[in-house]
Amino acid sequence: MHSIQSPPATDDPARAGRDSPSYDGYLAIDGLLRLQRPLSVPEHPDELHFIVTHQAIELWFKVVVHELARFKADLGRAAWTRAVAGLGRINAILAAQTAQLGTLGHLDPKAFLEFRSFLGTASGFQSVQFRVIEVLSGLRDPDYLDGLRAAHGGSLPTRVLEALAEPGLAEIAGEAADWGAVYAAPDDHGALFLLGEALLEYDRLWLAWRHEHLVLVERIIGQDTRGTGGASARYLQGRLSLRFFPFLWDVRHRLTMKGGA
Repeated sequence: MHSIQSPPATDDPARAGRDSPSYDGYLAIDGLLRLQRPLSVPEHPDELHFIVTHQAIELWFKVVVHELARFKADLGRAAWTRAVAGLGRINAILAAQTAQLGTLGHLDPKAFLEFRSFLGTASGFQSVQFRVIEVLSGLRDPDYLDGLRAAHGGSLPTRVLEALAEPGLAEIAGEAADWGAVYAAPDDHGALFLLGEALLEYDRLWLAWRHEHLVLVERIIGQDTRGTGGASARYLQGRLSLRFFPFLWDVRHRLTMKGGA
């Protein structure tokens, strides 16, 4: 009987690294940890928390954009079960993001003022990924787009234009089913009903995210103070009623009225 021989060990460190990446190498930890560059002089001890929180949120935005593309593809081919699972993953990310945002609520107003001036005009209002998510989700109001153009020197960022070139999630989801019929007889529609509930949860989680953001801004700089990007909490208050899927909220009203309320 022939014995099974183990493959010979390599003396080439580069090859060994390719064959079996280390944790630090796979995640590029050294480079990642060099991306936090506080600007305050002397460095304020709370600025690192401020930077890391926003960087982490932007990384999650990247995942959300990626997952929304998969989710839209599943909707397009009527793969309802996969779509429900995919949106559940996105919703879990949104919940985690909101919790991360809440950690900044432990930054007291005086501490933020001590390094705020070093931020210049840098503002979350300028987050292109956030705008891409809104456009992908279906927010395409002309006034909203005009505001984005004004914030970006008169033209929309390339990635926002690319998102506008494809159907929004609200459009695709709105055409996926007769939602009135789905909600009138949920047991007859199975996965579609679960999909509708997951879409509604996506809307609710963004409502929670916007509310957390508003409360955070008010807690740190107050209601009427303009942020580094020029907008105040009043602007954020005006966005609290935003819904990506108004048809899913409306179907509840129609069912209630049909029931004789």
